[in-house]
Amino acid sequence: TTITENANGTFSYVDEDGSTTTVDVSNLETLTSLALNADNTNLDYVDEDGSTNQINLTAAVQNLETLTSMTQNDASATGEITYTDEDGSTSTAQVVSADANNQVTSGADGGAFFVSPVKALAKVTMTYTGAFNTYQNHTIAKQFNIATIERANEGDYNVTFTTPMPDAHYIIQLTILDCGGNCPGNSNANYDDPGITYYNQTANGFSINIGDSDNGANQKDDIDLEFMLTVFDF
Repeated sequence: TTITENANGTFSYVDEDGSTTTVDVSNLETLTSLALNADNTNLDYVDEDGSTNQINLTAAVQNLETLTSMTQNDASATGEITYTDEDGSTSTAQVVSADANNQVTSGADGGAFFVSPVKALAKVTMTYTGAFNTYQNHTIAKQFNIATIERANEGDYNVTFTTPMPDAHYIIQLTILDCGGNCPGNSNANYDDPGITYYNQTANGFSINIGDSDNGANQKDDIDLEFMLTVFDF
């Protein structure tokens, strides 16, 4: 005997006597279908009986998962962030530590904000000329919040801030270049005891004096020498 599949959903069965029987299986099951509606908000489901059922996508998605959320407390000193999960449970995280003496604060937007105590910086280099390396000119090689550094006379410099300080009680740190026991000056004598001091401190700036005391044996002699300055306030 033989059995042959046809292209129309039927089979042809030939028995021992050569008789042909056609078996129709095309109606055994009706296929289902699922298609997106033209409005893109519903699904059309056609069942085995040919009935169409509509599924609302918005409602279906809302029932599948509850949305999570994350908020930040901008008014908090620590910039606290609150996370709410699908079950409605909350957990928090701090952007800024609440430990004492922490210099980092919370900004207006809740983010970490650092107010540096360094308010001004400068490195002033010198060029010299002549047999005894006398002053020629000075240059501000590096600076932060420094408007001008002007030479008043030999060894004296006036420093002016770009942004003034709140008051005249900021902290000044000054350093000078090590001149190896022979600092630039206006004579051929070796200078080996240079020093730097400040005076006339105001909110707008201050003055600097550089000089050599020759180990204290003679009166201080002002000299022009490379220097650096750092200003702190808090």
